Amino acid sequence: MRSEDRPKEWIRHRSADKSTDKSTDKSADLSAKDKPKDISSRAKAGDEAILIRRFRPSDLGDVMDLDREVFGGYDPAIFTAFYEYHPRTILVAEKMGTIVGFILGFKHSPMEGRIFWLAVRPGYQSRGIGRRLLTTMLRIFRVMGAISATLEVRIGNKKAQALYASMGFEMVSISPGYYSDGEAAIIMRRRL
Repeated sequence: MRSEDRPKEWIRHRSADKSTDKSTDKSADLSAKDKPKDISSRAKAGDEAILIRRFRPSDLGDVMDLDREVFGGYDPAIFTAFYEYHPRTILVAEKMGTIVGFILGFKHSPMEGRIFWLAVRPGYQSRGIGRRLLTTMLRIFRVMGAISATLEVRIGNKKAQALYASMGFEMVSISPGYYSDGEAAIIMRRRL
């Protein structure tokens, strides 16, 4: 999405309270066997392995390049704010040192996670990378104590809607004029 296509509400996430993830984080109450040891995972996409891991500050340039490639147009400050306020819920998909996908999420409320932005480079789409990023994020939300997750998707983005529906997300409402270009958003939710 281009900068003028950004959701009207995106800026409010920058001012989120730093304690959001910490105060609602249930992982401290989990036994050692229930805590995720490492979110990194590898799987094949084409001929090379794809690594899903947490975002590092050194990834910012590659993430911004990918964001521009998929017409996101977000300010780099949104990514640094997510890293600062929600470091557990900003993930990247890496192939041979190159970022080919990323996902941003946060705890929307004590019991709900929210997917803010999921993007995969066009040349790597339809290879299961977006599904793996989303699956990993949902697992993190569950460990953090969330019982549901929400996201919004452009009403015209049928490919993304099909992915989310195949992963158990259901439409709960439509938000008319959600995006700055006037396009509506479908709000989708699933239980974790």
